[in-house]
Amino acid sequence: MRSFSSIVAVSLMAISLAVPAMAQSETGAGYVTADHQMRSSKMIGMAVYNDHGEKIGVIDEILLPMAGGEPNTVLSVGGFLGGGKKLVEVPLSHVHFTGAKPMMADGDKATLMAMPRYSYTTLANPG
Repeated sequence: MRSFSSIVAVSLMAISLAVPAMAQSETGAGYVTADHQMRSSKMIGMAVYNDHGEKIGVIDEILLPMAGGEPNTVLSVGGFLGGGKKLVEVPLSHVHFTGAKPMMADGDKATLMAMPRYSYTTLANPG
Protein backbone atom coordinates (compact mmCIF):
# COMPACT_ATOMS: atom_id res chain seq x y z
CA MET A 1 0.00 0.00 0.00
CA ARG A 2 2.86 2.33 0.79
CA SER A 3 4.27 1.77 -2.71
CA PHE A 4 0.93 2.70 -4.29
CA SER A 5 0.72 5.98 -2.39
CA SER A 6 4.30 6.82 -3.41
CA ILE A 7 3.40 6.26 -7.06
CA VAL A 8 0.32 8.47 -6.70
CA ALA A 9 2.35 11.22 -5.02
CA VAL A 10 5.03 11.14 -7.70
CA SER A 11 2.38 11.11 -10.45
CA LEU A 12 0.58 14.11 -8.97
CA MET A 13 3.86 15.99 -8.68
CA ALA A 14 4.71 15.26 -12.32
CA ILE A 15 1.29 16.45 -13.47
CA SER A 16 1.54 19.66 -11.43
CA LEU A 17 4.89 20.43 -13.07
CA ALA A 18 3.57 19.68 -16.57
CA VAL A 19 0.44 21.85 -16.36
CA PRO A 20 2.26 25.24 -16.54
CA ALA A 21 4.22 24.05 -19.58
CA MET A 22 1.02 22.94 -21.33
CA ALA A 23 -0.69 26.24 -20.48
CA GLN A 24 2.23 28.18 -21.94
CA SER A 25 1.95 26.41 -25.28
CA GLU A 26 -1.77 27.21 -25.44
CA THR A 27 -1.18 30.93 -24.82
CA GLY A 28 1.12 31.51 -27.76
CA ALA A 29 4.40 29.83 -26.88
CA GLY A 30 5.27 32.34 -24.17
CA TYR A 31 4.71 35.64 -25.99
CA VAL A 32 1.43 36.34 -24.18
CA THR A 33 1.47 37.24 -20.48
CA ALA A 34 -1.09 36.13 -17.93
CA ASP A 35 -2.78 39.56 -18.18
CA HIS A 36 -3.08 39.20 -22.00
CA GLN A 37 -0.27 41.46 -23.12
CA MET A 38 2.20 40.53 -25.86
CA ARG A 39 5.94 40.43 -25.17
CA SER A 40 7.79 41.94 -28.13
CA SER A 41 11.06 40.31 -27.06
CA LYS A 42 9.43 36.90 -27.56
CA MET A 43 7.74 37.88 -30.84
CA ILE A 44 10.96 38.90 -32.61
CA GLY A 45 12.18 35.97 -34.69
CA MET A 46 8.72 34.39 -35.01
CA ALA A 47 7.70 33.19 -38.45
CA VAL A 48 4.56 34.79 -39.93
CA TYR A 49 2.19 32.61 -41.96
CA ASN A 50 -0.67 33.28 -44.36
CA ASP A 51 -4.07 31.59 -44.26
CA HIS A 52 -2.72 28.74 -46.43
CA GLY A 53 -0.13 27.85 -43.78
CA GLU A 54 2.75 29.18 -45.91
CA LYS A 55 5.58 30.99 -44.15
CA ILE A 56 5.72 34.48 -45.65
CA GLY A 57 8.24 36.22 -43.41
CA VAL A 58 9.86 36.54 -40.01
CA ILE A 59 9.35 39.31 -37.44
CA ASP A 60 12.63 41.24 -37.44
CA GLU A 61 11.58 44.12 -35.19
CA ILE A 62 8.61 45.86 -33.61
CA LEU A 63 8.66 49.66 -33.88
CA LEU A 64 6.91 51.92 -31.39
CA PRO A 65 6.27 55.50 -32.55
CA MET A 66 7.84 58.04 -30.18
CA ALA A 67 4.74 60.25 -30.38
CA GLY A 68 2.39 57.32 -29.75
CA GLY A 69 0.12 55.67 -32.26
CA GLU A 70 0.06 52.30 -33.92
CA PRO A 71 3.15 50.11 -33.63
CA ASN A 72 4.65 48.69 -36.80
CA THR A 73 6.30 45.38 -37.56
CA VAL A 74 9.41 44.97 -39.68
CA LEU A 75 9.24 41.66 -41.52
CA SER A 76 12.15 39.91 -43.16
CA VAL A 77 10.94 38.30 -46.39
CA GLY A 78 12.56 36.37 -49.18
CA GLY A 79 16.13 35.28 -49.09
CA PHE A 80 17.65 31.87 -48.72
CA LEU A 81 20.30 30.96 -46.20
CA GLY A 82 20.62 34.59 -45.13
CA GLY A 83 21.11 36.03 -48.62
CA GLY A 84 18.71 38.25 -50.54
CA LYS A 85 16.39 39.01 -47.66
CA LYS A 86 14.32 42.17 -47.75
CA LEU A 87 12.92 44.13 -44.83
CA VAL A 88 9.41 45.60 -45.16
CA GLU A 89 7.30 47.55 -42.67
CA VAL A 90 3.66 46.70 -42.00
CA PRO A 91 1.30 47.88 -39.27
CA LEU A 92 1.31 45.47 -36.35
CA SER A 93 -2.49 45.31 -36.63
CA HIS A 94 -2.07 43.46 -39.96
CA VAL A 95 -0.38 40.57 -38.14
CA HIS A 96 -2.90 38.59 -36.12
CA PHE A 97 -1.77 36.79 -32.98
CA THR A 98 -4.63 34.39 -32.30
CA GLY A 99 -2.58 31.28 -31.56
CA ALA A 100 1.00 30.13 -31.48
CA LYS A 101 1.55 31.25 -35.10
CA PRO A 102 1.35 34.91 -36.15
CA MET A 103 -0.84 35.19 -39.26
CA MET A 104 -1.39 37.64 -42.12
CA ALA A 105 -4.57 36.20 -43.63
CA ASP A 106 -4.25 37.65 -47.13
CA GLY A 107 -0.46 37.91 -47.13
CA ASP A 108 1.89 36.34 -49.61
CA LYS A 109 5.62 36.61 -50.30
CA ALA A 110 5.15 38.21 -53.72
CA THR A 111 3.09 41.09 -52.27
CA LEU A 112 5.57 41.64 -49.43
CA MET A 113 8.53 41.52 -51.85
CA ALA A 114 6.82 44.18 -54.00
CA MET A 115 6.60 46.59 -51.04
CA PRO A 116 9.21 49.31 -50.56
CA ARG A 117 12.36 48.17 -48.76
CA TYR A 118 12.59 49.28 -45.14
CA SER A 119 15.92 50.47 -43.77
CA TYR A 120 16.81 51.12 -40.14
CA THR A 121 18.30 54.53 -39.48
CA THR A 122 19.52 55.84 -36.16
CA LEU A 123 19.28 59.45 -35.10
CA ALA A 124 22.34 60.75 -33.27
CA ASN A 125 20.12 62.70 -30.87
CA PRO A 126 16.40 61.87 -31.13
CA GLY A 127 15.40 64.68 -28.77
